[in-house]
Amino acid sequence: MPTKNSKPATTKPKKPSPVKPKFLDTLRVPGMSPAFAGYDGGIPLWLLARGLTVSVDKNWPAKPGDKIEVLSIVGMKVLAEKTLEPGEEARSSFSFAISDSDLPNGDLILGYRVWYTGGPSNDLSYPLTLMVKRTLPAGEDQDHITPGHSELNFKISDTEIREIQAGRGVTLTFEPYPNMHALDRIECQVGSFLAPPQQVTGVGQQTEIKLNRDQIISIGNGTSRLVSFQVVDTVRNVSTPRSRNIPVLVDVGSANYAAPIFATQNYPGLIDLESLNGEPLHMQLFTYPDQGPVGYTFFASYQGYPKLGGRVLHDQYIPIVAAGRPHDFFVPHDKVRAVAGGKVEISFILFQGLNIVGYSKIASAAVQDAIIRLQAPIFLRYPSHVVNPIPTGGAAVEIPWYAWRRPTDKIMLLMRYVIPGSHDLILYDDLFTVGQVPEGVPIRRLIPYEDLLRFDGTTPELYYVYEPENILARSTSLNESLRQEVRIGAPGRGR
Repeated sequence: MPTKNSKPATTKPKKPSPVKPKFLDTLRVPGMSPAFAGYDGGIPLWLLARGLTVSVDKNWPAKPGDKIEVLSIVGMKVLAEKTLEPGEEARSSFSFAISDSDLPNGDLILGYRVWYTGGPSNDLSYPLTLMVKRTLPAGEDQDHITPGHSELNFKISDTEIREIQAGRGVTLTFEPYPNMHALDRIECQVGSFLAPPQQVTGVGQQTEIKLNRDQIISIGNGTSRLVSFQVVDTVRNVSTPRSRNIPVLVDVGSANYAAPIFATQNYPGLIDLESLNGEPLHMQLFTYPDQGPVGYTFFASYQGYPKLGGRVLHDQYIPIVAAGRPHDFFVPHDKVRAVAGGKVEISFILFQGLNIVGYSKIASAAVQDAIIRLQAPIFLRYPSHVVNPIPTGGAAVEIPWYAWRRPTDKIMLLMRYVIPGSHDLILYDDLFTVGQVPEGVPIRRLIPYEDLLRFDGTTPELYYVYEPENILARSTSLNESLRQEVRIGAPGRGR
């Protein structure tokens, strides 16, 4: 019993832990679509083709023995894990391959936990909220004989557009389609005009896009201007193939001369790649003698539009050497094949010296669909694809030219190896913008020695993914190159 002079017993405070729990940075999913309402990003079907790649950037004082767990936050299910081996603590990031079977369709919240070596202390990352969507807008094409997707239907208020129709505007009406989602966007091309992507009105409802006179002038004059569309969902899956083409006559503004003529076209309105048989597309330009005398010059222009978007260009100055006679314009075969499943447009401007005399109407044709794949990158100086010994100055990789490449394209060069029997992934990624590289010239990038060393003794896949500016649609066949298996270092030394 305490006396009057005694002090009450005090509870000694606990010594604070030297390590305070914290939330680590979110993990990364290379290739995921940008954030949208309520989500940090989306996972389209093509990104799941060989398992989902996720990366954890080191943002803690890593030590050998630290354990990383990649988690599905709902239920805290472990999707992949790795314990750091001596030397791995110096790495800046750690990558994992998540099996497609472990990823639900719909909402997915990913994160990771780091268990620190030597005790129970651990930290959890901030969550990454994603939408996984395996269904394509409009679903499967039910008719593989008739060109265009069977489930994508639309109509045009006027199929002959002259001054009167242009003045009041032209309306395109798009019908509902299978797998419709409220955040889907319609990407429509009318001749040379790419309409701004239009969000659908609502599930099960028609969507309208109205073109004003200025937009109609951008379509370009011609007797068969082609109109088609595709649907891109919120995670950037795209309807495959596009809709059928509807030809429209446009005669607005000034176009003085007849459109170029397809000299090698077995089917009106269609370019058959098999009939071309690797040869250039042959076009002919014509004016009457009083319109284009000797000494005038054609500026011939080819514009090809691949099925997922973008543009392939080819042009040439052709002097008139015989008035009233057709003049030849040849488009290289690779620039036509690059547009498989899309369409081409050819026109010319007539010059007298440096002065423009007039413009032609535009000749249009759809291009037979075919699977076009980006060619795989290669290591320079290693024709057998074996990089051994590993050069201390790094190894140069060459990314082949593709016909629709633009300076604003973003390219991610990847080297990827899944360690057998685990979800552990060795990954090298290099994201860059193409910039001003001359047409036809491949791009070269250097993979540093330190990064090559991580793959020593393994057989990773070397490939790249390209992302065009202002084009939403994505697919494996058009955005991801073929993959080249390579060997780094001597065999049998890796994991």
